[in-house]
Amino acid sequence: MLKKILKLLALLAGLGLVAGAVFLTNLIWFRPWSLNLFYEKIFLEQALRSPEMLTSIGLAEQFGYRAHNAHLSDASVAREREDLARTRSNLADLKAYDLSRQTPAQRLSTRTLAWFLETSVEGERFAFHDYPVNQLFGVQNNLPDFMANLHRVPDETGARHYVSRLSEWGRKFDQVIAGLEHRARLGVIPPRFVLQRVLTEMRGFTARPAKENLLHTTFARKLAEAKGISAERQAAFLAEAEAAITGTVYPAYQRLIACVEGLASRATTDDGVWKLPEGDAFYAHQLRSYTTTSLTPAEIHAIGLREITRIEGEMRAILDAQGHTGGTRRPGCCG
Repeated sequence: MLKKILKLLALLAGLGLVAGAVFLTNLIWFRPWSLNLFYEKIFLEQALRSPEMLTSIGLAEQFGYRAHNAHLSDASVAREREDLARTRSNLADLKAYDLSRQTPAQRLSTRTLAWFLETSVEGERFAFHDYPVNQLFGVQNNLPDFMANLHRVPDETGARHYVSRLSEWGRKFDQVIAGLEHRARLGVIPPRFVLQRVLTEMRGFTARPAKENLLHTTFARKLAEAKGISAERQAAFLAEAEAAITGTVYPAYQRLIACVEGLASRATTDDGVWKLPEGDAFYAHQLRSYTTTSLTPAEIHAIGLREITRIEGEMRAILDAQGHTGGTRRPGCCG
C-alpha cells in the first residue's frame, strides 16, 4: 500500500513539473493564456533582459537568485533593435486578446498598454534620436552611481559579483561608443556644450588614483559592513577592484573620452531637436509621447500665446484698478 502511495505521489509530482514547465514555456516564449499574465510578462521579460534593473528591484534575491548581480546590462545597438522587434511582437500579441471578454479594469489596462506600445512602434524611426551620453546622465555617471548605491555586498558572493561587474565595464562602454558612432552616422550628434560638460565630468572621474575613486572607496565601505568576510579576504577583494579600475574601468573611460572628443570636433551650437534628421516630425512624436495630446506643436504654441495675452490682460485690469495706469508691466518690476 505504501509503495502505491509513493508511486502516486511521484506521478503527481511529475505531472506537476510537466504542468509547470508547460506553463513557464507558454509564459516566456508564447502569448500567455491569461491576459493578466501577459501584463506581467511584459515587465518580467524586460527585467530579465536587464541585470541592472533586476538588481535595482531587489526582488530576485529574495528567492535566492543572484547570478544577475555579476553582470552589466547590454547597451548594444543590436539589443536596442531586438527591443524594438519585441515591442512590435508584444503589440501584436496584445491585440490578439478579445476586448469583449475583458473586465473593465482589463480593458483600461489594455488601452493604456496598447497606447504605449503603439507610440513606441510609431516612433521606431526615431529610435536613435537621443543622446545616451549627456551632461545629466549616461553610462559615465549612471554606472558609478549604480555600483555605489544599488549593488549590494552582503557577503563574499556579493563582493565577487562587484568585481565581476567592474570587469564588464569595458564591454558596456564599447557598446555605448558603438551606439554613439551609429547615431553620428545618422546625423545625431549632441550640441557642443553637452559634450564639453561630459568631457569635464569624465576627466575629473579618472583623474584620481584608483584607490581614491568612488568605485574603490565605496567597495571598501561595503566590505567592512558585510558579514563573514575576513580582513584578509577584504584586502584581496580590494586589490582585485583596484586592478579592475586601473586595467579596465579607466581605459574604458579613455576610449569614451576619445569618442566624445571626436564628436565635439563635429558638433555645432544648435541645441534644438529641429536640427536632427526629420527634426520637426521627431518633435511632434515626442510631444505626443510625453503628453498624449493629438495637437500639433504649432497649435500648442498658439495656445500659449493666447494664454499670455489673456493673463496679461487680467494683470493690466488689476493694475489699472489699483491706479497703476500707463506703461507696461515687466517681470521683476515692483512699482
